[in-house]
Amino acid sequence: MTEVIPSLPALSYAELSQKLSLVRGMVKTFQIDVADGMFVPSRSWPMNPGDDVQFERLVRGQDRLPFADEFEFEVHFMAHSPEKLLPDWIRVGVVRALFHVEARHDFSALRAAAGDTVELGVSLKIGTPIERIDAYIEHISVVQLMGIATIGVQGQPFDPRVLSTIREVHARYPNVIIEVDGSVNLETAPELIAAGARRLAPGSYVFNAPDPKKAIDALTSLPL
Repeated sequence: MTEVIPSLPALSYAELSQKLSLVRGMVKTFQIDVADGMFVPSRSWPMNPGDDVQFERLVRGQDRLPFADEFEFEVHFMAHSPEKLLPDWIRVGVVRALFHVEARHDFSALRAAAGDTVELGVSLKIGTPIERIDAYIEHISVVQLMGIATIGVQGQPFDPRVLSTIREVHARYPNVIIEVDGSVNLETAPELIAAGARRLAPGSYVFNAPDPKKAIDALTSLPL
């Protein structure tokens, strides 16, 4: 069965809560996209001005993520210096962190912060040579490939180049889990799965669906 992990760059804490409420009881894991407005052109919660007070309450344990008992959370850092962000997100309670190899980062610091507490994974934009993964492969559990050409911008069309990248990653690193984020829907998913993807991170396909459960069930029922 294909694992479906809904993905959201929430504009606010309220939007995160609302979107989580739409998929309660339907999925095990939810992906929170963190966009810094520098690595990508957009910003998302909690990187907006004024988000720090609410986020600090989460970091200090005074609040919890919405429906924290019902989901596991992975965070997708579309941001520079993810090693500076990860410690707070570990305190918030994420189980997995994905960072972009194209972003400025200190992998040693990321590994030290993650320890045995969270899984680490790398994300690659379309066009990034997959050999870039070599330096990380011994220490990661998942490779996330982007299915769109311009990340951090909503409504991008599917870029079929990701299909050959999936096949190349699967051939080069046969034991790593491949996740795809960006323009994942019922039309693109069969091709992604056939190429070797085992986790799908849909966004608008689920959240804009008249029936989110039906949309998720349609993806999970696709044959491997």
